[in-house]
Amino acid sequence: MITLVFLLVLGLAGWTVSTLMSKGKHQDEIQKELGNIFESFKYLVASVTSLVKLLMKDSIASAKDDDFGPMKSNVIDLLKLEKKDKEEAA
Repeated sequence: MITLVFLLVLGLAGWTVSTLMSKGKHQDEIQKELGNIFESFKYLVASVTSLVKLLMKDSIASAKDDDFGPMKSNVIDLLKLEKKDKEEAA
């Protein structure tokens, strides 16, 4: 699958270069679209970089012992609630 995508991109790049070299009628439009693709790629890279940074920050924050405190209290509250429900049912 990846090979197919790579061959498709390679073929499209070759076709684009050959069209630009042959001085076709639509050179300005092709260059405009290539500029759009480049801008989109820059935004994609920036977004992926931001996502990775956020995920790293979240992973580091999750590893701290302080983050487990609220979870422990929630578990204790749930256990107390279950014990209370069992006592009321009995």
